[in-house]
Amino acid sequence: MDKLLKLGILLLCTLCCASAHRIRTEQEIANRDNMLKHVDTFADLFASEYTNYTITGIKTPELEGMLKMMQIPREFLFQEVGDMDADAAIMTCVACRSTFALMLNQYRTGQRDREQLTQDSITLCLQLTSYSIIVCEGAVRKYADIILFIVDSRPSLTANQMCSIVLAPDCGDPDPIYDFTINVSPGLPITGPKTVFTPRNSNEMKILHFTDIHYDPNYLVGGQANCADPICCRRANGIAPNPEDRAGQWGDYRACGTPWQSVENAIRSAHAQHPDADMVYVTGDYVDHGIWETTQAGNTQIFDRLYAMFRTVFGNKPVFIVLGNHEANPTNQFAPPHITDPSLSTHWLYQHAATAWSHWLPASTRATILRGGYYTTLSPDSRLRIIGLNNNDCYNLNFWMMYSTDQIAEQLQWFHDTLLAAERAGEMVHVVTHMSSGSSCSRWWSREYRRVIERFHRIIGAQFFGHSHQDDVVVFYARDQHTVAINAGWVGGTITTHSGHSPNYNVYYVDRVHYQVNEKESWSYNLNEANMNPATSPVWRMLYRFTEHFNIPNTSPASLDNFVSNVLSRSRRLLTDYYGFRMSNSPFILARGCDDNCLRHSLCRIVANEVSDTRKCDEIRSFPLT
Repeated sequence: MDKLLKLGILLLCTLCCASAHRIRTEQEIANRDNMLKHVDTFADLFASEYTNYTITGIKTPELEGMLKMMQIPREFLFQEVGDMDADAAIMTCVACRSTFALMLNQYRTGQRDREQLTQDSITLCLQLTSYSIIVCEGAVRKYADIILFIVDSRPSLTANQMCSIVLAPDCGDPDPIYDFTINVSPGLPITGPKTVFTPRNSNEMKILHFTDIHYDPNYLVGGQANCADPICCRRANGIAPNPEDRAGQWGDYRACGTPWQSVENAIRSAHAQHPDADMVYVTGDYVDHGIWETTQAGNTQIFDRLYAMFRTVFGNKPVFIVLGNHEANPTNQFAPPHITDPSLSTHWLYQHAATAWSHWLPASTRATILRGGYYTTLSPDSRLRIIGLNNNDCYNLNFWMMYSTDQIAEQLQWFHDTLLAAERAGEMVHVVTHMSSGSSCSRWWSREYRRVIERFHRIIGAQFFGHSHQDDVVVFYARDQHTVAINAGWVGGTITTHSGHSPNYNVYYVDRVHYQVNEKESWSYNLNEANMNPATSPVWRMLYRFTEHFNIPNTSPASLDNFVSNVLSRSRRLLTDYYGFRMSNSPFILARGCDDNCLRHSLCRIVANEVSDTRKCDEIRSFPLT
């Protein structure tokens, strides 16, 4: 008892020292590292207390206190760990290590069989979260087979290894056994930032960018929008008794998916406003957040309806689609190619994509789509090559990374080799994928991806991402010269209003020499306004033009770096504008406010290239805001 009390006080003191913002300060990192030294002792005590509970059915005051400390916030299922408050991230790590250590030990020593372990996990889910029995049982049973297959295949796998991947970077450094490198060909040395640009002109290419649609077939207008589950506004919960809790006609700023009428309206409105668009990029996450009840058949129906809408609206116009982490079943799980068991494999998803995307892609792309959901092809501009990556296999929540990183290395090597061939052919390249490299992917993947971008930065005109639901720009820097800007990426925001964002899509104006984005427009509508007029289509408005609003002379990487390092990082007014645009001016989010630390978090996301490389962030967040 005395030992448990002392450890609890230590952990609580760690929380008290952690301020509630998302940039990890040196003090917060020190507190976290100090906590990690003691969490194994906490896990041992928890295992003892919980084992006694499973035998006796009696929950001691000590166990009650530990469970209370380990409560997992509802936001965990739709927020990156790095975006969580420091205290929530720390205790999520404690909960992960403690519960996984308990389960691994009981399973491997034969104390609990598969069904008993599953039931224990459901009980723990109910004790550590606010979720219903339907959510907890559905989620545990969906993921149990994959986790136990990996545990059976990797008898040396530890709880610390598992949690360091799933909760990176806030649960310890990942084990070097997961490290890998790819072969990167030698290139010209980097002698300075990339400064090339082509002035605005009438011959620019116009590209529409949609992302994170999260269509929910179970959305119910008038449904319960105020619920404890990961996603609300669904048919199963019926009409909300309180009118203030009822889901709107066009979506809801609370934790709700996207109704079909909003999906269709976004696509049709974008086409009507921009009939002269040359191409369309769609960067993933088409399925809703009901992760406890997804099925292959249900996901396929979502794909088919969405792809049919793109075909209907855009006809023969080129549409380049990539997969998001929500397309898999179970969500986030992308198995290696040699896993063929239908209950574990991802082949069904790749087979569907290879067939459905054939409306827009040539037959030459089929082999790699079937292999891993990625492809390359020339655009209608014969000098521009499109590379569509499936980087969801690098996602922290893809449990298959605990099993093997071979398939991740294989796709990255293909990426490099495809760029090498493009370089030799005199082509320029757009990279289209779901996740940006600096936040959601494993440390090793983000490092190797950055090596490839650096090697081929001269021919990569731009990169296009989704996933974060936030409208961003990302400036890429040389690994050994972290102040030298060499490339740029564009994050598309979101169609869904899940977690409070206003719906938006982006329009890019791209030069036909370097194929860089010369200007970005963000189009959006106010959901509250739209829901007050349910019988009328939402009014889409241009929210802003990037270079025009911020008075940026051009969008070369060098110019973008100058804007971020010497202008945005020092102006509270401009950074506040950027934060508002990043959230699509959502009144739901803006009402929370954003202090200087919050603003600096948005600033640091612009320069996040590689997990755990904070050099550029540390430099620019130190400037006083005036």
